[in-house]
Amino acid sequence: MLTPELTWIALISVQTLHLLHHRLAKRHISLVEVSTSAVLMIPPQGVLAPVLLMTLHGALIVVQIMGSISIQRFSPQWENVA
Repeated sequence: MLTPELTWIALISVQTLHLLHHRLAKRHISLVEVSTSAVLMIPPQGVLAPVLLMTLHGALIVVQIMGSISIQRFSPQWENVA
């Protein structure tokens, strides 16, 4: 059964791998990564409705995965990287 705690762990795992992918691909992060970090600061056992929080986590997981698949199209490359 899905809980806000499990979706939070899934989102933080996907976010970590996605940011590592940005680093390895030498691509800039976008507002999506910042938004995801902000959502991760909401405690899973907080006052936000569990269904809303799990939906938000799920949507951001999908966005992060799609962003990793299409990183060259959506994210500009670093300039002057040694």
